[in-house]
Amino acid sequence: MRRVEVATKLACSAAKAWAEVQASALLQHVAFPMARILPADAPAFPRFWREGVTYRCNCLLFGFIPTGVRSLYFEKIDHASCQIWTREHDPLVKRWDHCISIAPAGPDQAIYTDVIEIDAGGLSFAVWLWASAFYRYRQARWRRLAKKL
Repeated sequence: MRRVEVATKLACSAAKAWAEVQASALLQHVAFPMARILPADAPAFPRFWREGVTYRCNCLLFGFIPTGVRSLYFEKIDHASCQIWTREHDPLVKRWDHCISIAPAGPDQAIYTDVIEIDAGGLSFAVWLWASAFYRYRQARWRRLAKKL
């Protein structure tokens, strides 16, 4: 089991960050182009993620390398604590448990944190290495977007 934990300060209020993080468009925006995430079973993702629902995604590393269908289960969306917990897996990764947290850091600032627990068997180190780079990249895209909110 490997763990990735990355946090960043966003130049927007925690309320604005929380509203954005619940939208499927944010995931697609911050992941691109390191990963392209497309719905596998529907023409589009819902506008907002829903607790208790599993979404099946086609994932393409760098926009063109298929990794197979990923199951993305939204276990909990906690509005009181501004946290989202997902349980994910795909053909390469047995377990990818992800917690997203938003915390206020002032009137127009928020701390955004990703914590991911990864189990990919013999590939765990390689997946952890990629995930470490991916979440740092993703948060850099988030910081640029937050300035516009």
